[in-house]
Amino acid sequence: MKNKLSKFWNYKPLGLVMFWIVFVQVSLTTIYERLISLFWSYNLGSCGHTFVVQKGTDIRYPKNISVGDMVTIGRKVTIFTEFSDSKLVIGDNTQINKSVDLDYSGDLIIGDNVVISSFTIIMSHDHGLTPHSVPVKVKKYIGSNTWIGAGAIILPQVKNIGNNSIIASGSVVTIDVADNVIVGGNPAKIIRSL
Repeated sequence: MKNKLSKFWNYKPLGLVMFWIVFVQVSLTTIYERLISLFWSYNLGSCGHTFVVQKGTDIRYPKNISVGDMVTIGRKVTIFTEFSDSKLVIGDNTQINKSVDLDYSGDLIIGDNVVISSFTIIMSHDHGLTPHSVPVKVKKYIGSNTWIGAGAIILPQVKNIGNNSIIASGSVVTIDVADNVIVGGNPAKIIRSL
């Protein structure tokens, strides 16, 4: 028990005040996130069991989104599209961590057992060389058992990220990624096969 308390309390009398403030804050946040997870699960097109949405998440056109079992969406994630008919499918046991921007304008399929780390940007539409032009949809598939490292950017022209692949943190992916490889850099290149 003492080890668990040391996470929030230094065992000094005045430290107990901060412990209670943190305890109340964490408790209220947990209750709030359980409630919004429940509401979002009924608002999506389809949703499996054990769906978690954390505080600050923004989801557009929820009726166009299908989510599998055991999916977690972290804090301050933005899931958006520029078209009302775009589709997003998220497979089972997938984790989207905090502050991810997930554009599904061109339709996006995310496989099973995928981890998308914090501050990643995934784009599925392009305006070409004119920012005010009509966006062009790019259908995108992210394979199963894929790990996208923190701060990676997946540009619109990328249509496929293969199964069992890893994208290193901070990478800028400009071309399709094959199965069973690690890619990294700007622009991302194959580092090695798995």
